[in-house]
Amino acid sequence: MTSCSNSKVLFKNIPDNIKLKIPEAIITYGDLIDVNISSLNNQSTSIFSPTTLSKIGTIRNAEARKLDGYLVDGMGNIDLPILGKIKAFGLTCNLLSEAIKVKLKEYTQNPNVRTKILNFRVSILGEVARPGTFDVIDQNISFTELISRAGDFNKNADPTKVMIIRSSNNEIETQYIDLTSHEFFNSAYYFLKQNDKIYVRPDKASLAFDFGILRNAGVLSLLTSIVVLIVR
Repeated sequence: MTSCSNSKVLFKNIPDNIKLKIPEAIITYGDLIDVNISSLNNQSTSIFSPTTLSKIGTIRNAEARKLDGYLVDGMGNIDLPILGKIKAFGLTCNLLSEAIKVKLKEYTQNPNVRTKILNFRVSILGEVARPGTFDVIDQNISFTELISRAGDFNKNADPTKVMIIRSSNNEIETQYIDLTSHEFFNSAYYFLKQNDKIYVRPDKASLAFDFGILRNAGVLSLLTSIVVLIVR
């Protein structure tokens, strides 16, 4: 695989027929969860939904939907109307939906539950064309897709030591990734998690050049000051 804008080679010597299982997003502390509850008799499930009558039948953008989202608290729970606290931390959205269904069956028949992480986003900084934060609607994004969204590497990027910052169990961990190695495909970092942050640093030649400019600028400034003092 070659980066088209700067001819940097990524994933060297890729073996044939690599198969990867796409993981489901795992809910963690601080996530905002969208919970949509319905049934054949909507009147029996309307009490479990925060959506007001004025919003029914309208299309709301992501930011508006976050106002109705349920926050995963420090204990890993979300607090739903009537149903109370339900454990969400460590579950996929499918498993959380099933857990909510079990509680709903005490109140209504054949409920349908859909859940989604509203604040799934990833960020990329450093030597890319379009650094920034990107929302991930389908709750799944690979490292390579993020690089593509960011417009590819700049010519000064160092793909051999890209840093990923990940929040896990209320702790921050960092890891350096070598994107020139095909082994990265099988790592725990090929598929990104919500709120991952990526930093693409400049290569050694660029760092040396930038340092040389700063050093020479400092020397020139010092010489200029000395000359001014002598003239005075």
